[in-house]
Amino acid sequence: MHERILAEGTADLSEQELVAALLGGNEPDLLALRILRGGLASLRRARPVELLETQGLRRRQASRLLAALELGRRAVIARGPERPRLLRAEDSARVLWPRLAHLSHEEFWVILLSARLDEIATVRIAAGGLTQCSVLPRDAFVPAIVRGAASVVFAHNHPSGDPSPSAEDHRLAMHLDEVGRALGIGVADHLVLAEGGVHSARTGHCSPPWASGSADPLPIVRAADGS
Repeated sequence: MHERILAEGTADLSEQELVAALLGGNEPDLLALRILRGGLASLRRARPVELLETQGLRRRQASRLLAALELGRRAVIARGPERPRLLRAEDSARVLWPRLAHLSHEEFWVILLSARLDEIATVRIAAGGLTQCSVLPRDAFVPAIVRGAASVVFAHNHPSGDPSPSAEDHRLAMHLDEVGRALGIGVADHLVLAEGGVHSARTGHCSPPWASGSADPLPIVRAADGS
């Protein structure tokens, strides 16, 4: 059962199978049938003493079931974390600037976006040398496919301090745009970040985020895990 859940998910499991998976132990299917004799709505309202009256149900199993029910109740009313909307090149640059602008080597990153342009995650794709960072389109889009992103913003840095894109940068951007269209994943922008500023493939050169946003530069953050 557990391997099936991990491989296929839980949507196709019956209520009896779900309860049995929680219970474990001996004859979980029979126990689940007894517990659900009044239906799922009745189980939702069950008190600990009532559950413990179920023949064969152990205290540990009852506590596990009660914890799962409470977790389900809380999940229904829980609010998701607030995610920033990245509507402009400057918005994306502020996300990436602390990670990239001051590095002494090149790195390639992607920001995953929802259909509303909310940030889902920010992921490092590759790290390279002083003047280049090799990226395969397959690797660039894997995080977006895995996380179900509607669109992406690609970015890399120039350790030289000049954010002007090279001819190779232009070629890579065009290639990634083509791959994105084939995959049905929009490429919202390609950014080049450097100490001298930011270049957006969509809007051109931009000031560094700290120059237009706050009086002080953003703190430098070294993100080792790509999140």
